[in-house]
Amino acid sequence: MAEFSPTRTHATWKPRVTAAHIPFYRCNTCGTIFAGIDSPVETHTVDDGERSLRVELPYSSIEINPSCCGEPMEKLEPIPWEDVQDQFKFDYRILGGFNNNCVEIKWDGGLSGLKPKWIALKTFTGLQLKYVTPKKWPPLVFAFADEDAFAYCDKNPCQECTFRCKSGMEIYCYVEGLGLLVRSMDRMVNAGNRLSLIHISETTRRS
Repeated sequence: MAEFSPTRTHATWKPRVTAAHIPFYRCNTCGTIFAGIDSPVETHTVDDGERSLRVELPYSSIEINPSCCGEPMEKLEPIPWEDVQDQFKFDYRILGGFNNNCVEIKWDGGLSGLKPKWIALKTFTGLQLKYVTPKKWPPLVFAFADEDAFAYCDKNPCQECTFRCKSGMEIYCYVEGLGLLVRSMDRMVNAGNRLSLIHISETTRRS
């Protein structure tokens, strides 16, 4: 009998999360970035007629105008990843099946040499964030646990089928010179036409 890993979810339903973006604010003077993570509104669920309840997390109710360096901060509007593909590409792959569920993220700045400063992940239960250190090359891996590790099947890698187990999750990729890029993790790929991750050449990796 296979053992359950500590990160394996016991959820028997597909988790659902607010459609709201996580709010990020940037000071246009010093470059500081704040993330809005809490508000007076408690975490609650909404019954919208679907098979499972939708979780509304506190950040979905944030309505503030923070300031820094004596001026209001700019609320960063996420840029769809498709809009900057000619300058910067990033993609994801879901791995690990039931017991070691995770997502790996790769990027390619091409001739521009653009690189993420940090990558954040909106999940069913909250937020994960990792900085891209100077000597870090793709992929960047985020491990899942609890409801975030939900998977319909144990296939590794994920087949990105009609169930779209991570639908609702989002990847935020902050690239200086471009801004805050966003990509939804709701891709569905037809059998026989599986998309692969961006190929990062050895030249790019070692330059």
